[in-house]
Amino acid sequence: MNTERIEILANVSDDRRSEGHIIIQHFNKAEKTRTAIKKLALFWGIALVSVLIPVFHFVLVPLFFFLGFYFAHRGYKSDGLVLSGATTCPHCQNPVEIKKAQLNWPLSEICQNCARVVRIEKK
Repeated sequence: MNTERIEILANVSDDRRSEGHIIIQHFNKAEKTRTAIKKLALFWGIALVSVLIPVFHFVLVPLFFFLGFYFAHRGYKSDGLVLSGATTCPHCQNPVEIKKAQLNWPLSEICQNCARVVRIEKK
């Protein structure tokens, strides 16, 4: 498991900034492929089950079929996985926990105190 700690800057669409960190796991090509195939299989499995739902299957099957391609592509293009992290909200100065997510820059989290979108970038 190839993990790394990265220093970050957080902002809320103005000049105020705060520092923090995230811990990420980098993916190699085989892991990216495995993740993409899992996502594709999940959505295609849901599409197959949707065939059994009367009337709605006309919409659900194509929807899940194409969502499988979309999420598989996003998973493959991801640089890695954010395992955890922390920063403070530049607006209200309360702590913001960065949750597990795909690593696609810039990251964003919602401050649980002031409900602002905190945009997270590399330092």
